Amino acid sequence: MKTTRRNFIKSLVASSVGLSSATAILGNMTLMNSALAQSNTRFSDYKALVCVFLHGGNDSFNMFIPTTTSDYQTYQAVRQQLAYPQNETLPISPISETPYALGLPQAMAPLQSLFQQGNVAFIANTGPLLQPVTKTQALQNWSLLPPQLFSHNDQQKHWQTSWPEQEITSGWAGRIADLIMDTNNPLSMNLSLDGNNIFQTGTQALVYSIDPAGVQPFYALDNTQQWNNERIAIFDQLRAANNNILAQEYNNIYDRAQNNIGVVGNAIETATDTDVVYPQSQLASQLQMVAKLASSQQLLGHQRQIFYVGLGGFDTHDNQATAHPQLLQTLSEALFAFNADLQARNLNNNVTSFTMSDFGRTLTSNGDGTDHGWGGHHIIMGGAVKGGDIYGKIPVDLALNSADDLFDGRMIPTTSVDQYAATLAKWFGLTSNEINAVFPNLSRFEQSDLGFML
Repeated sequence: MKTTRRNFIKSLVASSVGLSSATAILGNMTLMNSALAQSNTRFSDYKALVCVFLHGGNDSFNMFIPTTTSDYQTYQAVRQQLAYPQNETLPISPISETPYALGLPQAMAPLQSLFQQGNVAFIANTGPLLQPVTKTQALQNWSLLPPQLFSHNDQQKHWQTSWPEQEITSGWAGRIADLIMDTNNPLSMNLSLDGNNIFQTGTQALVYSIDPAGVQPFYALDNTQQWNNERIAIFDQLRAANNNILAQEYNNIYDRAQNNIGVVGNAIETATDTDVVYPQSQLASQLQMVAKLASSQQLLGHQRQIFYVGLGGFDTHDNQATAHPQLLQTLSEALFAFNADLQARNLNNNVTSFTMSDFGRTLTSNGDGTDHGWGGHHIIMGGAVKGGDIYGKIPVDLALNSADDLFDGRMIPTTSVDQYAATLAKWFGLTSNEINAVFPNLSRFEQSDLGFML
């Protein structure tokens, strides 16, 4: 068979899947990206993923509330003073059968509306896993579980890398970018409105951070300000006077940064506003900027983009009965406005948003809040989402010491981060071999595509 560039790349991806060494896999992905250089014509359409990270560990078991009397009584007995009133829930009617009737809290009214319209779906009881595991297996052999469960930093890393057992410095969005980014474009396809993160960092791909208010220039070297002219002239002389390798690389980084400031700033200024009114919150401001950048993707030279935004405050060890509904309302209102903005820009089918968080929280109350858990429920939103449904497995029994309760109300995930993320990656345009290279543990799970994307 004739060895073409495409066949070479496919075989290289396939060879990486069988390797056991993280270093070898990441090294092969670097080679794959080199082979795919100047690949800006690979995609003929535009797609974006928007990760909404809920910092602290969202108590998502207070997002789904049983509404039938017997099941609600079980929920109330476990949740105690944290239980939402049964008569204040907003009913939902998922397409798939659920073990009991469900409602959302009133704070999530905007998302209930989008769910009923088919623009939002939920993933039930998801979390980091090394492999499928039952309660009996877990209690007999703790090595089957991801390391450092219930630790904020470790669980954030597990969610963002989808590779719990490896000490790696790349996230799954970063590894996607390593494979498909246009290496001729100095501006990263991974854009963060919430600071640097491992999620978007690859072996080659970097995170480009943007303030929700816009691009932040080098104020002392801003050539649009006349009073900087003399300083800039001296700085340029100093840069030109040094020709060693370190100085040359510094100059390249500086030139690239200044170029990106100009390109992104121009894209933001060019983007038209819509009539959508966003609520007053940091998350809403981040999402509003994402909508502008997505609408200006041609000016940025991107056919694929991955955005990262965040909302903090979910580490609700205390005052949860007051704080958590406010957080859910902030999240729901921001996502509702973002969805409307994307629809106004005719981008709703091109952009898929999804939540991640450190972990779920305990079903049990500590007296004023909840403690660190494991599995939890998550939100997917967009025109390409098969909305109006719940994917994965909702725990049949919310009573303590059930088959899904590892201990003290910490629910064992029945869907892995790998499956969740791989489904998004498939919609994003990755091939099966590429998906397996990005998610090396995916083959341990029976289902690689959860079916929530069109």
